Amino acid sequence: MIKNKLRNTGLALLGICFLGSTAFAQTDEELAEFARKAQDPLGDVKAIMTDNTIGFKGGPEEDTSYGFQIQPVYSLDTSGDWNMLLRGIVPVIGVEPGVVIPPIGPEPRPPQGSNWGIGDSIMQMFFSPKSDSAWKWGAGPQVSIPTATSDRVAGPGWGYGVAGVLFGGVGNFALGTIAMYHWGEDDFQVGTIQPIILYNFPNNPGLYLGYNNAITYNPKADSGNKWQVPLGLTFGKTFLLGNGDGMDMSIGAYDVTQSVDYGSSWQLKLGVSYFFN
Repeated sequence: MIKNKLRNTGLALLGICFLGSTAFAQTDEELAEFARKAQDPLGDVKAIMTDNTIGFKGGPEEDTSYGFQIQPVYSLDTSGDWNMLLRGIVPVIGVEPGVVIPPIGPEPRPPQGSNWGIGDSIMQMFFSPKSDSAWKWGAGPQVSIPTATSDRVAGPGWGYGVAGVLFGGVGNFALGTIAMYHWGEDDFQVGTIQPIILYNFPNNPGLYLGYNNAITYNPKADSGNKWQVPLGLTFGKTFLLGNGDGMDMSIGAYDVTQSVDYGSSWQLKLGVSYFFN
């Protein structure tokens, strides 16, 4: 019952926002520029983003799992030659017994009923040189904080890592990647690569289609359980709300072609992000 309500609520909210986007006056040029900024991981934005994954057919009972991320983002225009961007990642996790959610770990969750809670949070800091180039890059440290509400949804605990971003565009395509590697307690290690390949429809500014998902690598897992590789497409829409604020909504379906044992077979991705002036 809870699963169906969460899924239906997310889909309903997405549909309402897509339909509601036509209610706000905006020029094509303004909307196209705002959409590119929203897609840029190093963009000069202040936002509350969410990256939500519903995994299907995981574990021995082919159960559903949930991985919701709340991501506050704040860009600082420094007085020097560098910009600084701060990003937080607060995960909210729901997983059935026997299901694995990388990168929490290679082992199934304990068979003690449904596991819901807040996982360990990550704080990131990116430094990016100021440039007029169509391509930009940024890099910086990240730290994890043990905010998990229980051991059953915990991740790295206290930990540290590095992250880098490359982003640009060719024609109507927005192209980039986010790469991270993190070390934590109890010999926790995980690498993440998030390719970004988005086609922005020129005749419908703000509308886009492409790939935007995370590929994870766990060097400590057994052979055959090191990689999780989802393949699929994301469809999204960005729109302005007035006074410089805006919103981005997206939905995607991904087949997990390389999965860990007891991991999900396919994913539904939902994104809802609000951008402040």
